[in-house]
Amino acid sequence: MRILLTGGLGFVGSNLLELLEKDEAVTKIIIVDNLCYTANLPVIEKLGNKSSFIKGDICDTNLMRGLVRQSDVVINLAAQAFVDNSISNARPFVDTNVLGVLSLLEAIKQDGFRCRLIHASTDEVWGDILEGSFTEDSPYLPRNPYAATKAAGDHLVRSFGNTFNLNYNIVHFTNLYGPWMYPERLIPKTIVRFMANERMGLHGDGNQIRTWLHVSDAVQGVMKILHSSFHGESFALGMEAEHTNLEVVSIVAKIMSKKLETAVEYIPDRLGQDFRYSVCSTKSMNMLNWKPTISLEQGLNKLVKWYSHQHDE
Repeated sequence: MRILLTGGLGFVGSNLLELLEKDEAVTKIIIVDNLCYTANLPVIEKLGNKSSFIKGDICDTNLMRGLVRQSDVVINLAAQAFVDNSISNARPFVDTNVLGVLSLLEAIKQDGFRCRLIHASTDEVWGDILEGSFTEDSPYLPRNPYAATKAAGDHLVRSFGNTFNLNYNIVHFTNLYGPWMYPERLIPKTIVRFMANERMGLHGDGNQIRTWLHVSDAVQGVMKILHSSFHGESFALGMEAEHTNLEVVSIVAKIMSKKLETAVEYIPDRLGQDFRYSVCSTKSMNMLNWKPTISLEQGLNKLVKWYSHQHDE
């Protein structure tokens, strides 16, 4: 099985690569990344014999066409993903998350739809929910530019499935954390700031509710999808345990022996802030035999050690 991994040097791709390289069914991995500021360049030096790297952008349909011809499965992780950046400037998000997806779909179309597509999405396409949990069949109600562009990309994928019988799956991640995540998000930013003895800024009162899935569990879910035979299905990967942002920062502060009252400052809330995310992963558990294995406390302890090791090198 030959894999084309777009956005392969990003956060999720950097963690997924290790599993793909160990998988005996995978014979070739082509990694494409445009090397934006979130790319993990050290990963290139650790690539195995199966893997090759090409600097490129999924918006380059000609490049994608040539790479698709060499592949059996496309795993699309290429995305602009930081909500705050999308609020400041939505254009790059439209370019990558919408037009880039269309470019990739056109390349697959020109190859006769021989390739299967696994497309990464987010729980944010459903907006926020005060009670209960979203399922894969919930209507899309994105509330920020990032979520809107991801929703548009998902709709394009589904439209090609309905119109052209594209063999695809969509995987919806809840909030992820773990090694190789660029420190602009809540958890890595908190760890890095605490390491530097700086205060962490929390939006609003910090009581926004999230579920947090360790990236190791997330990429295991992607591998389950890769080895499944489900056509045109979407899968949500999430956790049951809910935590406020303040609780998450409090756990990190405890692990790092910081006094919360002096380690945190409250800043104006994000525009269009979603109060609560919650997804139901029952379908993924039943159909894929997947389940999360790492609790938030376990994952945060591991991550603090990982960042400390990176800092020492």
